[in-house]
Amino acid sequence: MAGNGKNKKLRLQLVRALERGGWIRSSRVRDAFLEVPRELFVPEFAEQEGLAAVYRDESILTKRNSQGVPLSSSSQPAIMALMFEQLQLDQGMNVLEIGAGTGYNAALLSVLVGRRGRVVSVDVDPEVARGARRGLRAGGYRARVVVCDGREGFADLAPYDRVIVAASSDSVPVAWFEQLEPNGLLEVPLRFSTTGAQAIPLLRKTRAGFRSAALIAGGFMPLRAAGDDTAAVLKRPTLVASDATGESGIPIHELCGEAVKTLSPRAKRRLLSISLGEGRRNSLGLRANSGALTLFLSLAVPARHLVTTGPGFGIGVITRDGASLALIETSFARRKSLVSSLCTFGREDAAELLLRYVREWDRRGRPAESNLAISVTYDDRRRPRLRYRWPGLDKVARL
Repeated sequence: MAGNGKNKKLRLQLVRALERGGWIRSSRVRDAFLEVPRELFVPEFAEQEGLAAVYRDESILTKRNSQGVPLSSSSQPAIMALMFEQLQLDQGMNVLEIGAGTGYNAALLSVLVGRRGRVVSVDVDPEVARGARRGLRAGGYRARVVVCDGREGFADLAPYDRVIVAASSDSVPVAWFEQLEPNGLLEVPLRFSTTGAQAIPLLRKTRAGFRSAALIAGGFMPLRAAGDDTAAVLKRPTLVASDATGESGIPIHELCGEAVKTLSPRAKRRLLSISLGEGRRNSLGLRANSGALTLFLSLAVPARHLVTTGPGFGIGVITRDGASLALIETSFARRKSLVSSLCTFGREDAAELLLRYVREWDRRGRPAESNLAISVTYDDRRRPRLRYRWPGLDKVARL
């Protein structure tokens, strides 16, 4: 389990970087990351790219479909650490993980709950589940991996003290509520717009549903059912430029959101063309918390203008003729990473519109992610109803 000297040194370097960035705050989370070798769970990537690449603070893509759409990955260690800190894990807890991925997250969870605790990880993809089991066996970690639809949880070993979802969802299935202990905690990345913008609330179980107790910014691949791919689950319109020189077209640039779906064909071509060019960097006019500003924009900007980009995450606006695009590019380099500039493509119209929303957020006192209050209730047919409140958000003018 411990690994050789080089592995230990790389783990220590990663942990120190996560501590400096404010992602790791407790000795228990620190010790878990020091103990678990990430390369056990991404063996092909480790062989191809080397150990140093394994221990970069980056997500590692591990599976695509035949069209090159990402299906599974090993999450960025920084956001994993912060989710562990928020989840308030303790020795002896019974934990359900939705989305096994590579098994790395489950291994860390097993260390955090100790030998008296129990970790069950479910995944809808049998191939992904097999890979997770191999990594867990290789390291000797006590976590059970089950193939099933994550939206149904795993009732056989319920109730759970904690449920952690390592995939994004636009809903909170009633199974997660029913399988939690009274007053138990659920942590789930929730999608708040057709662009895929997300927040990760910590939800405490109540008699009627859930209420948020804390919230951080972050993003995950979507929770899938059997046979789904990422695009099908998100149902999010995407304008894609791909590298088709290989066996399949690998996306090299994406613009996502309802805004791109409703453009004319000519406007789509124009927008994609300008977005592949060199953008012009301009001052944002302030240094803003990237997570809070991103969340505000995703909720406040009208869908007809709002877009996000990939593979690197950016959020911004477009004009309806496709001739102007303005983006704020965000980073998870530090817990409270700051953005101070925006990037403009084509005309300046989109930048002017985006800056008006940035100034609106500033005028309202720069509300933080933690100001977003989320509640979930269930009707007589066990269907979830999600509500959110953010001070002043309902009064934001559609500028």
